[in-house]
Amino acid sequence: MAKREFKNKRIQEIVKNIADDFRYSQEMGEYALLFYKADTKGMINGVEIEKMLEYVTTGLDELSKNIQWREEFLQENTGIDEIKMLENMKTIEEEYLELKQFLEK
Repeated sequence: MAKREFKNKRIQEIVKNIADDFRYSQEMGEYALLFYKADTKGMINGVEIEKMLEYVTTGLDELSKNIQWREEFLQENTGIDEIKMLENMKTIEEEYLELKQFLEK
């Protein structure tokens, strides 16, 4: 069975950041539980690798077509700084790309 250990500090940080985002929103769905477990155990295996890869790939696809979403979000949340939001989205994109590369090895 394939296994991925998060020995690299950067990958550990990325997994923790995603898990923390789920914790912040108090989500308990399949992906949230996957990232909680990965953050706690420091590794994933088998089908978990595929699920995590699916999550980051979908996330990257959504980020690439985010213009409409961003416009709607900014209209609903007028106090949000657009520059800060774009910086956050860029950080998320970079983290997802790094995690995707790690998972595809």
